[in-house]
Parts: sequence; structure tokens; C-alpha cells
Amino acid sequence: MKFFLIVVKGKKQGLPIPIEIDLFLVGSGKVCQLRADHESMGDQHCALVTRGRKVFVTDLDSGQPTFVNGEVLAPGIEWPLHPRDILDIGPLKFMVQYREKALSQHDLEEWALSCLDQNSERNQELTREEDEFHSEQFESASNAAAAILDGLNAQRGEVKGHLRVSREGQITLVRVNHLYLVEPSELALVKHELYEQLDQTNLRVLMDMKNVKRMTSQAAEMFAGLRTWLRPKGSRMAFCRLHPEFESMFKGYQVTHDMPMFAEKPKALTSKW
Repeated sequence: MKFFLIVVKGKKQGLPIPIEIDLFLVGSGKVCQLRADHESMGDQHCALVTRGRKVFVTDLDSGQPTFVNGEVLAPGIEWPLHPRDILDIGPLKFMVQYREKALSQHDLEEWALSCLDQNSERNQELTREEDEFHSEQFESASNAAAAILDGLNAQRGEVKGHLRVSREGQITLVRVNHLYLVEPSELALVKHELYEQLDQTNLRVLMDMKNVKRMTSQAAEMFAGLRTWLRPKGSRMAFCRLHPEFESMFKGYQVTHDMPMFAEKPKALTSKW
């Protein structure tokens, strides 16, 4: 599996940088494979270490911080990197991505831009949800503050790799963050995360597919297998905001031909299924 750093900002935004060696140094020093001459960049700022199919980042205690998803890394500690993690290294900002299948340079650049677009759409959706929440009226300032915190936590949920998992009353809401459910390697990662997050009993699982723009029959088969796996646990599954052209894919599987599908999320949250 190939590991890429996708440039998030600046003139080279969207540029995919392949990391093809097991020890990759970032900093301002001459020994570094990726260099930037800036006051916020340490001489040997951080190291990216690849072991098999896993990649780690280590801050090298240069006096300048390294950030992963906005959190400062403690020097000397190896931190595992996952798809769509955001790395801030001095003036540089990257999205972490992995890809199994080789592409031409043009297609690789298109893929990298789609990764950034998907991340941007997800952030915009969170901002809209926060704005909607803040517009509600509260009886007092203290109640408002508590409700805002509780509400945002419930709405945002927690990003789990390719998924955002949250609770809406008795429903476990799973939003798929991928634009394209196409590549077998990506589907394998999504499947692993779904099974890991939903390994409980008596769940009502609502799959929010708003972000998904393309989907293969293999993806539909993955969800059919998920429903089969959930049933013995006493759990139920439904879909919302699934593009109409994808619904027919589920009709070919006995286990999903009668699966509840809703055009809008509010309707799915209030209906009995």
C-alpha cells in the first residue's frame, strides 16, 4: 500500500507526495527528504516511519511542534497515522492518505484533489450543523452553554477513520465520509471500521450516505453482509440520503431488498423501522 502526503494549502494545494522510503525526514536541514526554510520549521522536525502497512510520525524535539489533527505530539513518541489525518509541520500542512492501486500522474492528482474536496465538504457540513444549533433559543445563558456543548457533541459524534459515528436518541448514526466507495482496498478499510464500531447488541443503525457520490456493486455487497452480521445481534439497519441510482443495487440481495431507505435524515430518525 502506497503512502501519500497531500498538500492542503498554498500554491501546490492538491499535490500528492509519495513517501517511498521507510524513514522519511521533514525539516529545514540538508539530511531531510522534505525541506522547508522557515522559522517555524526545525532542523530535523519530525520523522515518518513505515513498518509494513503501518505508518507512524515522531516529533524529533527540534523545539518546534508537530501537530496531528490539531493536537501537539509529545517528542519522541511514535504516533500512528490514519487516512485523512491532518499533519501540521512548521509552515506545511498535509492530509495523510493511502492507496493500493497505481494511477497515472493525472489520475493521481485528480484523486488527491477529490480527497481534499471530501474533507472540505465534511467540514462545511459540520459548520452548517453548528450554525443551525446556535440559532435555537434557550431560556438562560447558562442553559444555553450546556445545551450547545451537549448538542454539538451529539451531532458531531466522533470521526473513526472513514466514518463519523454519533448518537441520535436511540439510533446509532453512521455517516460514511467517502465520496467514492469503489476501490477494494478502501472498501476493506470501511468494512473493518463498520464491524469494529457496530460490534454491540440491539442497535438501530442508520447509515447516512449523503457524502457518497459513486458506489460499486461490491460496496452494496459489503452493506448486505453487514446487515446479515447485525441481525443475530438483534440490531436493525436502515439508510438515509442514499442517491436514488444506488438503491437498485440493494434490490439484488435478498437480505437488503426490503431494507428501509429514507430520502431525508429527520424522517429516518422519527420513523419506526
